[in-house]
Amino acid sequence: MLVVMSGVSGVGKNTIIRRLMDEYSNMHFFKSATTRPIRPGEDIYISLTEEEFLAAKERGEFFETVEAHGYHYGTFKKDLQRFIDEPQNIFIKDIEVLGNREFRKFLRGKAKVLSIFLEAPDDVLFDRLVKRGESEERARVRISRSKMEREYKKDYDLIIENLDIEKTLSMIRERFKKEGY
Repeated sequence: MLVVMSGVSGVGKNTIIRRLMDEYSNMHFFKSATTRPIRPGEDIYISLTEEEFLAAKERGEFFETVEAHGYHYGTFKKDLQRFIDEPQNIFIKDIEVLGNREFRKFLRGKAKVLSIFLEAPDDVLFDRLVKRGESEERARVRISRSKMEREYKKDYDLIIENLDIEKTLSMIRERFKKEGY
């Protein structure tokens, strides 16, 4: 099964993913490539320069790409077959809302996909972003995309307001049980 985790900046996607990975031995993180600078201790991306990313895109190596907050993100085609070949495992991926559509379309009838959208009020998001080191200006830029992202919530299997991490994790665990994991 592929678990697609989306949500606006600062909503806690990576925190939730790390906690789930600590709990599920058959869960594997599926990395995206990005040109965004990697934060200290962050091991969820394949770091590429702008030139490397654009060259890989030109060669057709990506399944999907998106530009968000001034950086490029993409998923390598070569990695997609694992979702189909290893149905006993859970793969989890932090992906932007348009990428969710692409994954669901590609995997329809081939592999199970569970999509989760995490939500929180803008003032909470702003505080979280600033506390993790974003400037107030950069935090506002990141949140400015939230209106567009929220328009895609209807495309998700599970929508959770992530104000209490334990409650959020409990809701996800219950859904995993329902899906047979």
